[in-house]
Amino acid sequence: MPTLPTRIGNFEVLGQIGSGGMGAVYLGRDSELNRQVAIKVIREEVHDQEVLDRFFREARAAAALRHPNIITIYASGQHEHQPYMVMEFVDGESLADVVKNRRDLPIAVKLSYLEQICSGLHFAHRAGIVHRDIKPANVMVDKDGMVRILDFGIARIEGSAMTQDGALIGSLNYMSPEQMLGKAIDLRSDIFSVGSVAYELLSYQQAFKGSLNDGLLQRLPYHDPPSLSDIAPGLPAGLEGLIVRALQKAPEDRFQDLSEMRAAIVEIQRRLDAADEQRTVVISRAALESMGADQPPPAAVPSAMYGGMPDPAPAPAVPIAAPSMEAPAPAPQTWSVRKKEGTASEPRTARPATAPTRPATAAPRPPTTTARPAPAPHSSRRTWILVSVGLAALAIGAAAFPWLTAAPPDPLEQARPGIQAAMERFRIGYRNRDMTAVAAAFPTLPRDLRQSMERTFRECLVYEVTFDQATLTLTPTDPAVAQADVQSTHTCTLQSGGRETTARQHTLYTLRKNGENWVISGAGRAAGSPDRPQ
Repeated sequence: MPTLPTRIGNFEVLGQIGSGGMGAVYLGRDSELNRQVAIKVIREEVHDQEVLDRFFREARAAAALRHPNIITIYASGQHEHQPYMVMEFVDGESLADVVKNRRDLPIAVKLSYLEQICSGLHFAHRAGIVHRDIKPANVMVDKDGMVRILDFGIARIEGSAMTQDGALIGSLNYMSPEQMLGKAIDLRSDIFSVGSVAYELLSYQQAFKGSLNDGLLQRLPYHDPPSLSDIAPGLPAGLEGLIVRALQKAPEDRFQDLSEMRAAIVEIQRRLDAADEQRTVVISRAALESMGADQPPPAAVPSAMYGGMPDPAPAPAVPIAAPSMEAPAPAPQTWSVRKKEGTASEPRTARPATAPTRPATAAPRPPTTTARPAPAPHSSRRTWILVSVGLAALAIGAAAFPWLTAAPPDPLEQARPGIQAAMERFRIGYRNRDMTAVAAAFPTLPRDLRQSMERTFRECLVYEVTFDQATLTLTPTDPAVAQADVQSTHTCTLQSGGRETTARQHTLYTLRKNGENWVISGAGRAAGSPDRPQ
């Protein structure tokens, strides 16, 4: 049995918490920040510098991802020629544990897990990262029901054609046909793997069982899995068709991105919620009136008496869905908005009108055989007619002309999503060292600033930038011009080695509206900042 290391890099090793075909996972402790971490070490020693460089590039890209459904990567390095990644420790269980223990989970909970997987992976795909190894063991669920996707970049190190003792390394049962056959892959390969995970989560049975020794290489690319409805009957309408589409052999026949697949899952969730809301017991008014005042209320009637099944036990809470994928904000990002202070006039409170009353002057009539109701006074009738007409006019006016009652829209609130999207595009391009993406977000990027950024990218083996806080304002005289006062942190580990260095910047970006979108048009030092942007 291998000896447990005491330290890996700058992290103390507390124990081993897992192992697999690719390597071992240790529970560690970051003594500087006093937090637990998970350390995944690749099992085989790697001496090929090209492979190592590729691994660290993947690690940098994965570390740049900030999304609630993606594990946070803190560091990477080598331990005795074995590459490793240090990541967030998740206190929970993997979907592999859920399947192994056949957890009795409501369908709504399972749909929530799948929706979150789609959300996190779609965010990575938008950043140009394909996972390549989606499987139940790489999807963790914490105690609050939040999904975390693991091992971005780990699968890349072996390459699609690397073998060991004549066997293909990787998670064969979840590979797309094109990946298994050694063809070029893109984000649609991950979609096939998500379909395989969904099939297994719903049925607790693998879509493609077996191994290379019993012909998996010939079956997976050419044969369909057993019908899901035969293995897991009673699934919501449309769910099996959704998974069948994700598992199509040809990439062009699958969902073309995970936002499309996620939207289909959300629609199934919506229909389930609507069906739950309609499960009500109706008691007729006649039945209520036939009950005496001293009668106790009727006991609840089991829904089985109305042609349904008995009410199930309370289901566990469904986790809150992940943030929208179209504009996900990273966890550490904070957007503060300055608003002009203003005062609103106090609404007037009308005094209730008191209708005059007339004293009764006529003596009461003697009782007759047929009693007639006394007619209402004409003045009271006219008063109610006027009040009714006035209320109706107000209602019609408010409906037809909402600006009569609605407050005028705040220009900054209207512009804020577009400004944030522009800054997010710039930040992602900056962190991924993608000058094409940076130039798209900042078309007028000055030459000296471009050269400074390119020099930084060349000198740093690992480079990260985080926008710690950004305050947005609109120019009072021109609502198509805005400023973003950004405080950012830049972390660099030099190619030549040495300790990690951290610098903090305070930059004022100018943005302009270009059609429906915002772009950055200028950048300079904010007031009181000794530095300029790198």
